[in-house]
Amino acid sequence: MREQQSIQYPAWYEEIALLRAKLHAAPELGHCEVMTTQLIKERLRAYGVEVLPFDLPTGVVGRLRGAKPGKILAIREDIDALPLQEDTGLPYASTVAGVSHACGHDIHAAALLGCAKQLAQQREALQGTVLFVFQCAEETFDGASTMLSKGIFQDESPDALVGFHCAPALPLGKIGLFSGVANASCDVITIRVIGKGGHGAHPDDCIDPIVTAAGLLMQLQTIVSRRNKATHPLVLTFGEFHGGSAPNIIPDEVLLRGTMRCMDNAFRLKRLEEIRTLCHSFCQSMGAQCEVVVEKGMPPLENAEDICTQLAESSRKVLGADCVVQDLTPSMGSDDFSCMLEACKNHGAQYLLGTHLASLPQSGLGLHVAQCIFPSEALCPGVETLTQFALDYLK
Repeated sequence: MREQQSIQYPAWYEEIALLRAKLHAAPELGHCEVMTTQLIKERLRAYGVEVLPFDLPTGVVGRLRGAKPGKILAIREDIDALPLQEDTGLPYASTVAGVSHACGHDIHAAALLGCAKQLAQQREALQGTVLFVFQCAEETFDGASTMLSKGIFQDESPDALVGFHCAPALPLGKIGLFSGVANASCDVITIRVIGKGGHGAHPDDCIDPIVTAAGLLMQLQTIVSRRNKATHPLVLTFGEFHGGSAPNIIPDEVLLRGTMRCMDNAFRLKRLEEIRTLCHSFCQSMGAQCEVVVEKGMPPLENAEDICTQLAESSRKVLGADCVVQDLTPSMGSDDFSCMLEACKNHGAQYLLGTHLASLPQSGLGLHVAQCIFPSEALCPGVETLTQFALDYLK
């Protein structure tokens, strides 16, 4: 399947599109992006961008110092893939069984490489420093925290942080952008319900953890419907329920795993504490016990108003006056860009990069969909918006 050509390609496009195809064909899961990391390092060095020597098995931070000192801008994009079998029919489709770039992170990484190349060629126009952050393991929720723990911003604290994410719901050539909270927080909750197993014919001799866990799941949803203010969005989803090995055996325990997402940090902490309390009290009422572990994930992603204004202005310079789509609603999806943004005192923004090509219906199917195609044409607005913002911000 060939992607439709709908725009005039700049001189750098062929090289970056080939790099994107190479990344797409060889996707790597979070914390396993070894080949991807090596390729990024090679290209950065070839462009004259310094690769910083952090102790990172995967993920890369490049640094470009402008001709004059000034502010520090960090540009972050993620590089990991998903555990999903690709079904696009592309000539450069994934060659790795069960792994694919179904979230567009190959576009992200390639566009940031294109931006690095463009800015390196315009070093004299830069008054300040650019940090190119190629982040590992976004899909496993811990890539940003892993890189931050290695001190990537310790010696050079960014004055601003920007980046984009592919958006199949937006037309190619448009960007989605608004200030304030754009994405929800996300924390992983693991609950171990401990009962007393036995024969399925004699439940009266047991403490059934399956019945207890099923009831607990229903009770937990009352936190959303009865304890949470309706004006504060909250989503509590349990996608894993593990217990039992045979139809006639009541097991000793059941394991539940899920996520909680919300838009407000104060409410986030309160709701998590309520979950812990309810789990213990409900299980106790059933004669069972429980263990609750909360893996703190990412805070809500809040875009700074002044950075959004500058991003809109810069984008209009390269994509046209009507390129910015602002009538958007916040998403309950999460991105650990928010962790890096928090480390930069929440001075920054992540915008949406339209990737829907009207002549290619598969490009509008959505994120994490095996058949969705992210057209390489999206590299052009991706590279151009990042590059123009950097030039405008560091002047």
